[in-house]
Amino acid sequence: MPTAIVTGGTSGLGAAIAQRLTGYDVITVSRRESATVRGDASREDTARRAIAAAPTPITLLVNCAGSGLFGPAGSNKEEDVRRTIDANLTATIVFCEALFDHFKQNGGTIVNVLSTAALFSRANESVYSAAKWGARGYTEVLKAEAKGTKARVMSVAPGGMQTPFWDAPREGFMDPGAVADAIVDALDRPVNVTELVIQR
Repeated sequence: MPTAIVTGGTSGLGAAIAQRLTGYDVITVSRRESATVRGDASREDTARRAIAAAPTPITLLVNCAGSGLFGPAGSNKEEDVRRTIDANLTATIVFCEALFDHFKQNGGTIVNVLSTAALFSRANESVYSAAKWGARGYTEVLKAEAKGTKARVMSVAPGGMQTPFWDAPREGFMDPGAVADAIVDALDRPVNVTELVIQR
């Protein structure tokens, strides 16, 4: 049984994906005590520890770590900006950089969970959108570099979901389990799905 690493894998969409990867030994990465590897996903040491914890060859990386920052441009403090960039962009880059060469040579799939904020501009989401647009740009370059290799790269842009990301339930938001089902289904298809946009 191969190993999958899921960042942000102890809550919300990440947890739902981890629960559905029944054909893998799953290593979850987050700051929570329940994670297989506890730590900041934006740090290289955390990525190294996650890779070292794999009991079998790693063939799947799901980057699902993230956090939100909402409010009008001009209201964002430096500390919050750095935290948001680290969680949504740096963490994705760090884990991809740690495994991309291995996947190119030996085979493996990277799933970078973005957001529809990486596709559309919305008021009061300037920093969050900047991080997600950055992650989208990085992912598109990975797709280009993966051509002709054994690596597969998929971007996923879900709309709003009912997860602990929000303080209270949001009307019309999606069930993260249904979104996770769509992602895992795409992984299992015989064709190479490189992009998913999931909205209600």
